[in-house]
Amino acid sequence: MKSIIVICEGKSETKYLQELNRFLREQSVENSIVFVPKEVGTGHFTEVVKKYRNERKLNKKANIEIWVDYDIYKRNEQRNYDKYKKKPKGIPNFKFNYFNFEDFLIMHFNDDVLNKWKEICKANNHFNEPMKSDKYLKLIKENIFSDYDKSSLTNLFVFNKQTLENLFKHNAEQSEIKSDFAEFLREVFSKIT
Repeated sequence: MKSIIVICEGKSETKYLQELNRFLREQSVENSIVFVPKEVGTGHFTEVVKKYRNERKLNKKANIEIWVDYDIYKRNEQRNYDKYKKKPKGIPNFKFNYFNFEDFLIMHFNDDVLNKWKEICKANNHFNEPMKSDKYLKLIKENIFSDYDKSSLTNLFVFNKQTLENLFKHNAEQSEIKSDFAEFLREVFSKIT
């Protein structure tokens, strides 16, 4: 069994990767993979790179991916975008969610849920100026998942073949909400299933 260490922002990503691992175990997929989340606590470039370097020292031969949200890079908060564009040699390209984890999560649901969220995003200029968490979390709870919580996701989210197919289909079909990590997962699944 192969492990992939995933440097990620926080509890949402960790919970997601735990659910993904559970799904893979239940499917008894041959040549399976275990995703090992390593939380940074933020998506800011300097902290992410620091965490990556620490994990690389501890796991010299491991496959390590970096999965973060692009919103703070698009807004260039704390010059994250500038720093990323000048990232040092040896730091892998980040797997970005455009623009946040919640956008990524919603791609797992059916077309109606995704389209409803895209309309809310358009109405709030999310694709040009990504909303901050206080705003988008409120909108998600009011319009999409009333029980959403970053540490537990939503009870409506079930990891199965259909939700994965939705993710891959939505990521390929449309451009407003997308994820480099979703494409990475699609490539991984094409090799193990």
